[in-house]
Amino acid sequence: MRKLLTFVAVVLVAACGDSLLAPVQTVDGSWSGLDNGYSLSLVMGQTDTLVAGTALIANVGGENQGTITGTFVYPAVHLTLTFPGFDPVKYDGTMSQTDAKIFGRLNGSGINNVEVDVHKK
Repeated sequence: MRKLLTFVAVVLVAACGDSLLAPVQTVDGSWSGLDNGYSLSLVMGQTDTLVAGTALIANVGGENQGTITGTFVYPAVHLTLTFPGFDPVKYDGTMSQTDAKIFGRLNGSGINNVEVDVHKK
């Protein structure tokens, strides 16, 4: 019985870590997501409509860290992710109206229209 209760407690704690935050009107902060074989982590700061920050992208081929430049005019996100030794990757998305989540797609440097949604941490 003790093992069952421990298992239930671990599952509940893990489930709490994945809950989405309330809607937001800015991209400031840390965002991450895992979709279609790609893991994407973004740390962004926003001044007016300009966005800058760092990005980490990973798939079975490895991981790369780079920089972010772009714009955010609610609800549209337009980012350019620049990784050393690769062509720039565009991340274009739409901010959710119900959660702190961006529905987006990656394009460039061999990535073609891959959906990777990210949520705020």
